[in-house]
Amino acid sequence: MLAEQMTWMEYRDKVKHSVVILPMGSLEQHGPHLPLGVDAVIPTGFAKKVAEKIDGMVLPALTYGYKSQPTSGGGPLFPGTTSLDGETLIHLILDILRDTYRHGGRKFLLLNGHYENVAFATEAVELFLREARDIKAVIVNWWDQVPEALIPEIFAGAGFPGWDTEHAAITETSVMLFFAPELVRKDKIIDDQAKRIPKYSMFPPSKDIVPESGVLYKATYGTREKGEKLVNSVTDAIVEIVKKEL
Repeated sequence: MLAEQMTWMEYRDKVKHSVVILPMGSLEQHGPHLPLGVDAVIPTGFAKKVAEKIDGMVLPALTYGYKSQPTSGGGPLFPGTTSLDGETLIHLILDILRDTYRHGGRKFLLLNGHYENVAFATEAVELFLREARDIKAVIVNWWDQVPEALIPEIFAGAGFPGWDTEHAAITETSVMLFFAPELVRKDKIIDDQAKRIPKYSMFPPSKDIVPESGVLYKATYGTREKGEKLVNSVTDAIVEIVKKEL
């Protein structure tokens, strides 16, 4: 299912008849317990599980994304957080879509793992549609597919802070414990929170709106069991989207 592991002949025969999945991530701080590549690891994990169920093809993940924002990812204050300008990201996605289309791809699932990527992925697809009118594309944020009924269980005892603030916290820690437990520094999992969360943006960002740890909420509430439930329910939801829309 992984394009980078195929020969060109295997790719040629696969791409024309498959939903092509592009995981989109970032290189962004995720606290003391999670690696910089979380936002690529998670959508790649989902992409593989979805591809197994729909006989899809998974392209290599985008490992850089749009600029981390202070109240949803910690912003540029942390070493390692390496971001793209919006125009760069748009054209990166657009070039990938164009070449995959040239090879025969017509159905695309852009599976996003980085909160700030959405507008630029949307622009890329909009531009692509001007020149390739016979394609279908869906953009999915994995967290948007978490069933409402599961939220009370996942956030029991902690409360749900909203998806923008749920960074390096319960869900990402849980899903990483399921997909890549070897990358989780279990002895460094902590709870943290910004001193204030403004409803506006400031440039440069004030340090008091970003926790020093980079954890924006209660990571200690994350478990592998929660991760397994999240992965299974979100995978099923994405599969249903693919069946309905693609």
